[in-house]
Amino acid sequence: MDRNILKSKDIILLLLIIVLTITLVLVSSLTNGIVIFDNLSKAINKQILYQTITLLGTGVFLFVLWWFKRPEFLEYFRKGNISAKIIPEPIVGIKPKETENWFHFGRNIAIIISIVTAIIIYFQIVRESEISFENIISILPFSIAFALSNSFVEESITRLGVVIVLKDRLKNKTIPIVSALIFGTVHYWGNPGGLSGVIVAGFLGWFLAKSILETKGIFWAYLIHFLQDVIILSVLLTM
Repeated sequence: MDRNILKSKDIILLLLIIVLTITLVLVSSLTNGIVIFDNLSKAINKQILYQTITLLGTGVFLFVLWWFKRPEFLEYFRKGNISAKIIPEPIVGIKPKETENWFHFGRNIAIIISIVTAIIIYFQIVRESEISFENIISILPFSIAFALSNSFVEESITRLGVVIVLKDRLKNKTIPIVSALIFGTVHYWGNPGGLSGVIVAGFLGWFLAKSILETKGIFWAYLIHFLQDVIILSVLLTM
C-alpha cells in the first residue's frame, strides 16, 4: 500500500470534501427566508429546502466515493462492529479497562456530548429567548426528521468521506485530526458557534472519525451526531 503518499486523486477528493463542507454553510445562509409552505414557519421551510438540497448533493458525493475509492467505501459504509476494541487516548481521557470497548465509550460519549451541547445551546440561545419546553415538544417530530437527514449529510461528508479518502494514505491517528479541523472550523459560524462551538465540534469530529476507523462502520458516528442535532434543531425551529 502507498501509505503516507497522497495521490492527486486523493487530494482532489479531499478538496471536494472541504468545498462541500463550506457549501453546507453557504446553502444554509441562502435558504434563509425562503417559504415553500405557507402553513409552516420560516425555520421549518428553511430546513425542508436545506435538507433536500444537501441530501441530493450527498448522494452524488457518495457515488463519487464509491466510484473512485470502492474498496474503502465498502469497508466503512456500513454499521460496523459497535463493540470493537477502542484504542486508548489517555490525553483526552480515553483509558478503557479490559472489559470496555466501543459500546461503552460510544454510549458514554453520546450522553456527555449531548449534555455539553444542551448547556452551550442554553447559554447561547435559550437563556435570552422565550423558548418554552412545550414549544420544543411540539416541534420534536420535525427536529427528529431533520436531524436524521442533517447528521447523515454531515457524517457522510466530513467524517466518512475523510476516512475513505485518507485511509492508508495517512496514519490512522492523523485522519481524525483532519476531520476535526474541517468540521470544527466551519462551526465557528454554526450552532453552537464561536470558539466554544469550534472546540466542541472539533472534538466531536475527531472522536467520530476515530469511531469509524476502529469499528469499521458509521453506527456510533451517525447516532451521536443525530442526538446532537435533535437538541440543536429543537431549539432553532422554535425561534
